[in-house]
Amino acid sequence: MAEINGDHWTHGYNGEDWVGKTGNGDPWICKTGTKQSPINVPTSGVLDGSGSQIASALRTTWSYPDLWSNGTSVQIINNGHTIQVQWNYAYNGSASIAIPANPTSTTPITAVLAMGATDPADRVTAVPLQFHFHATSEHMLAGKIYPLELHIVHRITDPKLPACAGGCFSVIGVLFEVDNVPDNLLLEPILQNAPTREGTMFNLPPGAIIKLGELLPSDRDYVTYEGSLTTPPCSEGLLWHVLTTPQKISHSQWNRYRQAVGIKECSVNPSPPSPPPPRPPPPAGLSIGVIIGHHHRRMLQSHEEELLPISRTQQDMDQDQQTKRYFRRMALTNSPNPDGFTCQVVAFGQNFRNTQSINGRPVKLALD
Repeated sequence: MAEINGDHWTHGYNGEDWVGKTGNGDPWICKTGTKQSPINVPTSGVLDGSGSQIASALRTTWSYPDLWSNGTSVQIINNGHTIQVQWNYAYNGSASIAIPANPTSTTPITAVLAMGATDPADRVTAVPLQFHFHATSEHMLAGKIYPLELHIVHRITDPKLPACAGGCFSVIGVLFEVDNVPDNLLLEPILQNAPTREGTMFNLPPGAIIKLGELLPSDRDYVTYEGSLTTPPCSEGLLWHVLTTPQKISHSQWNRYRQAVGIKECSVNPSPPSPPPPRPPPPAGLSIGVIIGHHHRRMLQSHEEELLPISRTQQDMDQDQQTKRYFRRMALTNSPNPDGFTCQVVAFGQNFRNTQSINGRPVKLALD
């Protein structure tokens, strides 16, 4: 999740240079916050099961029906930082998160981290907003880095938790490991339709399905802690869940994702020939054809934190007599794009933030 219209940032230094301000002028807390994400989940006291754990009755649970596309309802987006999937219909996926039975006006969404098995509890619903990927993984398990990590971002506005009236966030992280296996078919609808051009989106084709629930492993053991966004402004107070059982991805799929977020070089296409000088009017009764040229648009000069809307071409407007704005569609890598540039991927990309200090935060294991 990125702050729209704030200072420009990249993953070039994996977050070590993230000092800036939001579009509202508020400073990022990436370098000053004390509860930052991601983290290296330790073995001792967490993964080895020797520390405090989340009681079974307090576990977070997730329900993700399939995402169905009607041709415009599910979008695959390259926002310049990641490949992201979002939808514009009433998707009924959810997460159920335990909270104290009688929360106060300041009880946070992370309160479950301090709860015990005998504490009276209630639950709130978290609604998934979008999911996206990071390569390599942002979280580590016992120092191990994984090739890919999926983040599903949820928002909580449940009135049972007054502190979240304006919206709190929870994220689940799914790790992927490269193995000598065929392509993971669950990822194919995403990778096949992922734009490689920054600031662009593709609609998932009609009838295509993303089985979001199956992208999670059947073993739902997880570690949970209080953390932050892993991109600027690095806001804190998020409830994180990182599943400890990785899913599989093929070498080819890992390469395809890193190419989609790859480093690109762009060159200006040759200019079209100048139009001929005006011709005298034709004799009465003689018809002539008129060629309407396409508008030339600028190349994206930097990563955008939202899709860039542009005016429709004259040809489009002539076809449907509409002047509404639309999201730019990209040309395939290494082919001319609508702005008069040709871009070519010259190196694999990466989009992860370095792990952050735990700073004494509780990190707890929850066993399925």
